[in-house]
Amino acid sequence: MAESEPAGLTRVTFVGQGTVLIEMDGVRILTDPVLKRWVGPLRRYGELPEAAVRRHIDVVLISHLHLDHLDTPSLKLLPKSAILIGPPHVSRTVNRVGFKTIVETRRDTALHFGSVEVQAVHASHTRRRWVVSLPTEPLGFIVHGSSTIYFAGDTGLFDGMDDLHERIDLALLPIETWGVRPPEGRHMSPRSAAHALSLLRPRIAVPIHWGTLYVPGSAYAGKQATYAWFQRTRKRPEEFVRLATESAPDVEVRLLEPGQSLLLGPAADAEPQ
Repeated sequence: MAESEPAGLTRVTFVGQGTVLIEMDGVRILTDPVLKRWVGPLRRYGELPEAAVRRHIDVVLISHLHLDHLDTPSLKLLPKSAILIGPPHVSRTVNRVGFKTIVETRRDTALHFGSVEVQAVHASHTRRRWVVSLPTEPLGFIVHGSSTIYFAGDTGLFDGMDDLHERIDLALLPIETWGVRPPEGRHMSPRSAAHALSLLRPRIAVPIHWGTLYVPGSAYAGKQATYAWFQRTRKRPEEFVRLATESAPDVEVRLLEPGQSLLLGPAADAEPQ
């Protein structure tokens, strides 16, 4: 395992979209890596992630097979010694990328990496990469070591969400898609993500899956092409904070811009970085 934060401290970095770097107990875990300027027809807003994000990765978690969560050009940037974990049929997509170890898993399965446990859990989302692809099971993940982190992947609300784990220090919840208002049931909006907090009861929540990817269009802001609706998505984290205060007033919400981090201590105290 690569060197990371000291034992008892966990660093969480929101890289953008569904990509989060979790450094816990000497293990570096990267979720749904999207690291390139383009993802199919979608373009990244803002700066590319720093190169340090993709170095010395021990575990790669893939929640589902959609292009904005399983991007093979981004995976090619990662060390192939990393263990890639994803839902059934993930190897069909990534087997030519070069990872030495690919693990296909299902919900309620736990894997161990040093003192860190990664448990796959249910997610409610569409099940195909392409229209003609084999259906597969979307996943969320609970990463448990000195802290307990719930990475929801891409999901709507679902029955049993309140029973995922008895104690969650940090919930990473999607609040948007890539520019259009998310259909409830397959995604979370700021409102449904705020309701999820009342079910999950984490100490801290960080909204993810917002303000990263857009479809290049005809509206321009200076020299940067962007739709007006994409600019509006950058206001939705504030909407999530407002609604979370109503739904789950005991939960502390931290807003991280892409590239920003927070530190979780043994008692889930968080310091922005």
